[in-house]
Amino acid sequence: MILTKLGRYNCFDPFGSSIRRNSNLSNNRSSTHISSKSEKDRFYNLSSSSPTASSFNVITPQLAQTIPSEILIEICRYLHPVDLYSLASVCKRYRNLLWSKCSTTTQEIWKNSRLKYVPSLSMTPPTEMSEQEYIWLMLILKKCMFCEERNKFELTMYWEFRIYCCQKCLDDRTVSRHTLLNEWNVHDILLSCFIQLQRSSNPRDPPLYLIENVKTTLSNYNQLSEDEKPHWIINREKIISKLQLENEQYNHIHDLTRYDHTERLERLLKKLHEFYAWPKHRSM
Repeated sequence: MILTKLGRYNCFDPFGSSIRRNSNLSNNRSSTHISSKSEKDRFYNLSSSSPTASSFNVITPQLAQTIPSEILIEICRYLHPVDLYSLASVCKRYRNLLWSKCSTTTQEIWKNSRLKYVPSLSMTPPTEMSEQEYIWLMLILKKCMFCEERNKFELTMYWEFRIYCCQKCLDDRTVSRHTLLNEWNVHDILLSCFIQLQRSSNPRDPPLYLIENVKTTLSNYNQLSEDEKPHWIINREKIISKLQLENEQYNHIHDLTRYDHTERLERLLKKLHEFYAWPKHRSM
């Protein structure tokens, strides 16, 4: 099979500049903005455990450009999702083929690879999410989305917020119920309109909300007339209620996909330790 041999896999961020832009906002917008070109060309170093990785052969960039698209698409049908990410980093032509979010052929390639090699990811991605983004969040991403933390036991998927990060970065981007009510002066009737973090099983921990989502929701609410607001709240509560069940399912699928049985047990023991530990010093 004519592919590229890589000791470590390079994979770009399917969320583009949005994650880093949100990170800049959370730091009081004080950091320097990255150019659009560097945003698109940023890669993550990842290791592959797929069975095809060891069989890669070295090819030249010129040869990579001459392989007919029909043959390339056929090759992709046999690749693990991790290897598709690797192949997408070979050259611009492969990236254009494998990174299109509107091409039905591209989406089918990723979908077939997901179903064939990652059975735990049988649940389809949300309507607004591409196959590449879905697989990246569920399987490929190996470090905090906002810092360099790579210890998997320090990282957690918060599907409610579509982020995989460490506790520190989560704290920087979330706000508690107490803060919303007493510092932000948010009316308590609006709390049910915000997406709430569901992963914490410790009752000592306060309900958390993503700051970005809170600001967006409040902005939408404040643009409504007084007559429209009651109806908007009812509809918003229905949407949030539906999302809660869906988010629980995706969080569960993520844990099954990313961690083996031993790792899941270790994470459970870690949560139990935190549950019985001294309460965290955070406003309720």
